[in-house]
Amino acid sequence: MMKIRILLSIVFSSACSLIASGQNPFVGTLPADAKLTKGMFDTFESDGKMYWSIPDSLFGREYSVTTTILSAPENPNRSSETKYGYAGDLIGPLFFSLRKQDGEVYMTDPQHKWILADSTSVFSKIAMLTPQERLYKRLPVIQESKGHTLIEIGNTLKNFTLFGMEPAYYDMKISMRNKDKDRILDVKGKNDCILLRMSRTYSNLAMPLPGKPIQNYQGIWETGVCISLMPKQPISVKRGDGKSFFEINKFVLSADGIRSRLPVIKRWRLEIRPEDRERYRRGELVEPVHPIIFYVDRQFPKMYQKCIIEAVREWRPAFEQAGFKNAIDARLAPTPKEDPDFCMYDSRYPYISWKISGTSNAYGPTPCEGRSGEINGCHVGVFSSVMNIVQNWYFAQCGAVDPEARKIILPESLQCELLKMVITHEVGHSLGLEHNHSGSSHASIDNLRDNDYLDKHGMGSSIMDYVRFNYALRPGDHVALRNRRIQLGEYDRWAIEWGYREFEGNTPEEQENARWKWYEQKKKECPELAFYDARDIRSQQEDLGNDHVAINSCGIENLKYLCSLDIWNPKTNLEKQVMEGRYKALIEHYNLWTGHVFAHLGGYYYGDNHYDTPEYTQKVLKFLQDYVVTPPGWLFDSKIMSHLHVDRKKEIKHFKSEQQQHFDYAMERIEKAKAKEKDEILVKTLETLLTEVKTMKEKMETAYKNW
Repeated sequence: MMKIRILLSIVFSSACSLIASGQNPFVGTLPADAKLTKGMFDTFESDGKMYWSIPDSLFGREYSVTTTILSAPENPNRSSETKYGYAGDLIGPLFFSLRKQDGEVYMTDPQHKWILADSTSVFSKIAMLTPQERLYKRLPVIQESKGHTLIEIGNTLKNFTLFGMEPAYYDMKISMRNKDKDRILDVKGKNDCILLRMSRTYSNLAMPLPGKPIQNYQGIWETGVCISLMPKQPISVKRGDGKSFFEINKFVLSADGIRSRLPVIKRWRLEIRPEDRERYRRGELVEPVHPIIFYVDRQFPKMYQKCIIEAVREWRPAFEQAGFKNAIDARLAPTPKEDPDFCMYDSRYPYISWKISGTSNAYGPTPCEGRSGEINGCHVGVFSSVMNIVQNWYFAQCGAVDPEARKIILPESLQCELLKMVITHEVGHSLGLEHNHSGSSHASIDNLRDNDYLDKHGMGSSIMDYVRFNYALRPGDHVALRNRRIQLGEYDRWAIEWGYREFEGNTPEEQENARWKWYEQKKKECPELAFYDARDIRSQQEDLGNDHVAINSCGIENLKYLCSLDIWNPKTNLEKQVMEGRYKALIEHYNLWTGHVFAHLGGYYYGDNHYDTPEYTQKVLKFLQDYVVTPPGWLFDSKIMSHLHVDRKKEIKHFKSEQQQHFDYAMERIEKAKAKEKDEILVKTLETLLTEVKTMKEKMETAYKNW
């Protein structure tokens, strides 16, 4: 009997020492050759199966799941405009929670739609009776021991959509998955996450168009899945204004049962250390506990890597205005030698990826969690062909004033400055900011040609507008390169401060009240903070300044100047390709700039509740007479088009169609305005305007007949 007691004591002591030393209690349960990966959940691999050992302390917590594309198959059906399906794409986040019940582990989708103003009220108690989660999976418990629960998870990881690409099937253009070919290639464990590298095989999504057959194929995708533990305490919610920030919708249930919608802004977790709180309140800059650090894909051409980092850092002054120093930064993604633990599919690392593609674009997503709108991480995507369109924009908008813009290969310094503009805009989205197409509407033509003014105020108040370059400049104007492109502006700094500053108050309610009081005061004090209705004349995309007639006239005269230069007879195929793209950009800009002016016909200033003055309307009509009714033969010069092998008839036909559409939309707007108005004098004015516009359209059609 004594021997048995001694033996039990030894076994118990051994088990205790295993737990005390951090060894998993299931080490002896599974086969001796089982591979163990320590981490948030210890992961065992044995005989083609995978198991999780889940500590009891992690039941009831919430987890984020993201899937990153590490390598993608060659897609024979991919068009040059396809935006997704490239290495670096991030799917998610999706969320789950785990709880034990009746010998099973329930994997559920936590629901966070409601905010209960008073959890003790009858209505709140009734609301709490409704399900707070949706069931994903029920997983049998294999064994429980010493505060840990063992479950088989490999089948779920391979076959459940939460961990695959199916949630983004349409964007990725995938359909059926070949389950037999799925493999888990690697597992990494960290204290607060598990990283899985997986190989998946999908058939393509066949959506043929008439006359365009789709080739069927199966493609192998390598993906990286990040399962990370979410913070116990979500950040406090901050109410949005429906304009400045991307938002999620929450619903507040008051103590008396009234339901109201609460728009909550998306933002990063920037927290102040307790020891810095008093300094912050005194107005000193403090460093946040966890700064926002973007990692830059080493696939970026070396000439661009430094300017990508600089583009991210352009947001630093905005965070300094919110009270934080060094709140945002960027660095090159470390090599395995520099940091063996770095993993680009650990989605908690914000990442800027370079994608070899014919797509002339870039994007900045704002993935967030549903409890508070906290942005968990993001992958900004930059397509290699984005420089094609940016160079064409710069040529059309600043080529008249900057001879460097006319070079076939732009100088490296100029290329970097143009790319910085793109990246800073996309990073702004990833910080939570929406577009503000009113940002370009403040400066006069004189302001835009004044380098001193531009040094202080820039071209516009927001880089989140679609304004690109300063096309008000004329040959001979001396304006620095930094003032020829849109920069971070007054609105951007204000928006970051409003979203990220911690305002005074002893409770979240007091802080929100102070925040909104500050918001209203700043809006009154500073016209540059305007965010007009999307229908407002001043909220047009890719426009510039507060006088479309004067500024767009400058733009068109610049196009005329470019057409007059001896630059349109390319000698090599490269020169021909570049100049053809630039020439077509001139035509696109002509259509764009006439469209801005057409918008004044029947257009409205919703922020101020008025139409254009009769005097300005006459300027609009004069502009259209000069630049639309009178055919711009210089733009369709037969010599230029012959040198570039551009189809002149086709381009003129398209141009006519664009201008006719502008006229049609203008007449439709005037008709709607006339039907809405009750003021007889105003109705009569609109009737007269409609007659003038109809006559002008007829004159245009007559003038264009023999052109």
